[in-house]
Amino acid sequence: MRYITVDLITELVNKKIAGTDLFIGEIKVKSGNIIYVFLDGDCGVTIERCADISRYIEHNLDRMKEDFELHVSSYGIGQPLKFFRQYKNAIGKTLSVVTKEEIKYVGKLLHVDEEKIVLEKSVSKKNQSEVQDEIPFQTVKTAKIEIVFNHK
Repeated sequence: MRYITVDLITELVNKKIAGTDLFIGEIKVKSGNIIYVFLDGDCGVTIERCADISRYIEHNLDRMKEDFELHVSSYGIGQPLKFFRQYKNAIGKTLSVVTKEEIKYVGKLLHVDEEKIVLEKSVSKKNQSEVQDEIPFQTVKTAKIEIVFNHK
């Protein structure tokens, strides 16, 4: 059995998404040719787009020669942001950021540029005061979008 590689899947996906707002978040190929493709996009990723890309990959691989299992999905909540454009798409959302010094920040992403991210956090519910934290990009270890449930 010839092994399916990350490079091969990356090449196929890049051909299919060329000229769109989609980009690869991550591709994994595990033993037994179990393929995971995680996509992200500037305007989100629909189930239909995932299905279309899945069909394209399947059409370009021969099951008679290589057995495989394929999973194509959007880059999910809880996965670390990897690309600058993911940060830009996250403006207005709550982020959990851990620095290389293991300092944790949680707040609404207000601004992002090549040098820093700016988070806003509420410090007091009574008087609604807010504080902004500027975090230099070079100090960020991980950043994830957090799900916030508003209880009223």
